[in-house]
Amino acid sequence: MSDLPNAPSQSLREMIASYRKLADDLEFYLDLGPTVIDTETTVSEWAVARRAVPAIIGKMKRHPTIQDGHVGISTEIVFWNLEQRLARSQNRWYRLGKAIVALPGTPQ
Repeated sequence: MSDLPNAPSQSLREMIASYRKLADDLEFYLDLGPTVIDTETTVSEWAVARRAVPAIIGKMKRHPTIQDGHVGISTEIVFWNLEQRLARSQNRWYRLGKAIVALPGTPQ
């Protein structure tokens, strides 16, 4: 793993459990509808906000929707292992080539 800004602080097993619970909750909602949602948490005087999340931008190769050599940006990166040169976005795995900026602990 890395100490990149916004690196996941939880273990990989905890992350898997969290995403599995999210998927289960959404499926429960889809199958049974909103009336079965049991929560005491409320939000008042709310608005939708945006926040920065880690993503990878660079020249893509063998991406399903971006032509080879064209610059693209990933969806949110949820896991990375710089020593193994791997990153997982919300949508797919990426094999990391040479970084444009050297990061601590990243083999060049």
